[in-house]
Amino acid sequence: MKFLIENNNKIGQQELLYLEDECSFYTEYTGIGIDVELIVNKIALQASESKIVDLSGFCGLNKSMKSNFKVPESQKGILKVIDDLEGGIGSYSVNKEDLPVYVNTQTGWVCIGNPEKKGNAVEFIKNCVAVIDDDKELVSLWLKPKRLPNI
Repeated sequence: MKFLIENNNKIGQQELLYLEDECSFYTEYTGIGIDVELIVNKIALQASESKIVDLSGFCGLNKSMKSNFKVPESQKGILKVIDDLEGGIGSYSVNKEDLPVYVNTQTGWVCIGNPEKKGNAVEFIKNCVAVIDDDKELVSLWLKPKRLPNI
């Protein structure tokens, strides 16, 4: 699956929460309808008109995931999927296998994917950063909820 970054300083402002009792990320998206969902592990990136506008989904966090990785510097902008996906079909998997998850309890950031692989980083929703490599593929998704669970 291929992605494109459009830097424009406009990002979704919804608050990212981690619902500890459900072990899931959640935002209160109130925008226009969702055309398609792109799945990273068990997290749905929800797209409208090819733009990722929301995310939610299961991501159990535990002590074995603790790390010191730091979120990469990013620009604010739009994350677009550039594959020709048929809307209304349901969901499409971004990765073939589950990606590793890392939690930096000091900074509050969760990384899904490869935290050391370089690429272009875009903050597409407040405290949600995607890193896209030169092949236009997602290499990591960084999430900083309002509050992490105690792990």
